[in-house]
Amino acid sequence: MSSCDKYKGLMMGMIDNELTPEELREVKTHLERCDECRQEFEELKAISQQIPDLTFESVHDKDLDRMWKQPYSRLSKLSGLILVIAGWVVMLGYSIFVMFRDSTEPKMIQIAIAASITGFIILLASAVRDRIKSYKTDPYKEVKR
Repeated sequence: MSSCDKYKGLMMGMIDNELTPEELREVKTHLERCDECRQEFEELKAISQQIPDLTFESVHDKDLDRMWKQPYSRLSKLSGLILVIAGWVVMLGYSIFVMFRDSTEPKMIQIAIAASITGFIILLASAVRDRIKSYKTDPYKEVKR
């Protein structure tokens, strides 16, 4: 690590008045001797003076609503839901497979667990299907919550 690297790390601290008196003295001494660091310090100082003048436009609710209703937004929500459900189905199916293959549990327990998991999958699928069907005719879907 060169001596300049040490001082380059302290330059922003100097601009922000965050250095100890000893560090400040060291950086000032180095800047008096090193043209490259002095030039970089001046550039950093110029940039830091411009930062408070920056303004950012706020996004209006109308624009947010428009972006939210765009097709790719709906597509991403739907694809996310499908992936989550598919992941659960695969994970539960694999669990049932492993349970029947490697388990020392009695067959009755295995069947009960498999029936519970299958019932959960059926309930989940029917709830999702009902929600999708009801969303198409939901008179309150445009109401903001």
